[in-house]
Amino acid sequence: MSTLDAPRPLPSPYIQVAGLVAAMALIAVGNGLMATYVPVRLNDVGVESRAVGAVVTAYAVGMLLGCLLSGYLVRRSGHVRAFTTLAAMGTISALLLSIETGALSWGALRIAGGFCTTGMFMIAQSWLNAVTQSAWRGRVMALFYVSYTVGLATGALALSRLDVAGDDALMLLAGCYAAALAPIGLTRLQQPDAPQRITVKLREVYAISPIGLVGAFVSGGLGMTMLGVGPLYGTEIGLAAAQVALLTAALQGGNLIIQWPLGALSDRIDRRLVILAASIGVALASIAVAAFGASVPGALFWGLLAVFAIWGGLAESIYTISTAHANDHAQADDVVMVSSTILIVWATGATLGPAVATVALEVAGVVGLWAFFLAEAALFAGFVIWRRTRRERPADADQEEFQAWPASSPPIPELSPLSEQEEREGETEAQPR
Repeated sequence: MSTLDAPRPLPSPYIQVAGLVAAMALIAVGNGLMATYVPVRLNDVGVESRAVGAVVTAYAVGMLLGCLLSGYLVRRSGHVRAFTTLAAMGTISALLLSIETGALSWGALRIAGGFCTTGMFMIAQSWLNAVTQSAWRGRVMALFYVSYTVGLATGALALSRLDVAGDDALMLLAGCYAAALAPIGLTRLQQPDAPQRITVKLREVYAISPIGLVGAFVSGGLGMTMLGVGPLYGTEIGLAAAQVALLTAALQGGNLIIQWPLGALSDRIDRRLVILAASIGVALASIAVAAFGASVPGALFWGLLAVFAIWGGLAESIYTISTAHANDHAQADDVVMVSSTILIVWATGATLGPAVATVALEVAGVVGLWAFFLAEAALFAGFVIWRRTRRERPADADQEEFQAWPASSPPIPELSPLSEQEEREGETEAQPR
């Protein structure tokens, strides 16, 4: 066989998935940007806090719808067509936001934005899970989640360079949605089979792992409330938009730094002890922020940033370690059902949390917001303590390996994973197909 006839070696697994990873990193930039821009912009034009909270909650409602309906879109049209449709819808919703700045119109459009972003995230993750061989899956998914988290932080920081009073942020958001179409349209990555339907069984999953289920709800309430209502705290204490953007970016930075070591620790000791420590840490960090009072002098702002980073890393760790704890107790046949139920419970907590926290902020001021965080974290810590008296930790051999996930974007169940036989028949061992 001549050199010209020899088969070309497959490119690196990272190269093969680069287009999909890049597309979602662009979406993350827009998502991180809007998490800060929406509450700050609405506050600047005089929208009352409760209405701002309703808009934040509307985005979470869209996320819940994305969790429920994106699988149907993929089954109907395939991964590429579903992804590009959602990207187009996201672009249109971003452009429409520039027409009128009001709670009602923005609420409706933010539902659309939450639906599109979450649907695209679910499609991308299930796609990567399905086409990546097991020997590479952990590293490929780590690249995906780290890229997404960096995108969230980049979007938050981008707001410090934009005019909040104008439409620059909305044009950037629309551009991110549109730009994500290019790598998906050009990808040669194989499309997997259509995913299974999401199965939600609350009673069964609670019986398998009470801490896993409740932890998902608590984490959704903490994480989405901080991303959505947290910027209102910054405006209430007189911070500039650029400073509020730094606070949001600090949450993502803390997530990157803290989540991995806590996850590794949970692989070595009882995960419930790590979950308990993280919950207590969130409660203490909430008290620390409340102690800053209704204003933060410039000299103390960097201290506030550090506390926000710690809070973000601990709060996001609650979800990831709780999910790992649930999978430790689940049988192989229950993994999809457990993951699907936990996902929906997370989205439900993400929907209810901002609504409750907004009322607390309006009634009690900035202290009310941190009282909400303190109460939720402390109650969950008490629940974990109680559960430790009811069940022993699983054997080390039954514990799954911890994986970290980005803030505000929980892991999606592997709805169409490759079977062992399919993996053995892959074109090249340890390479994505």
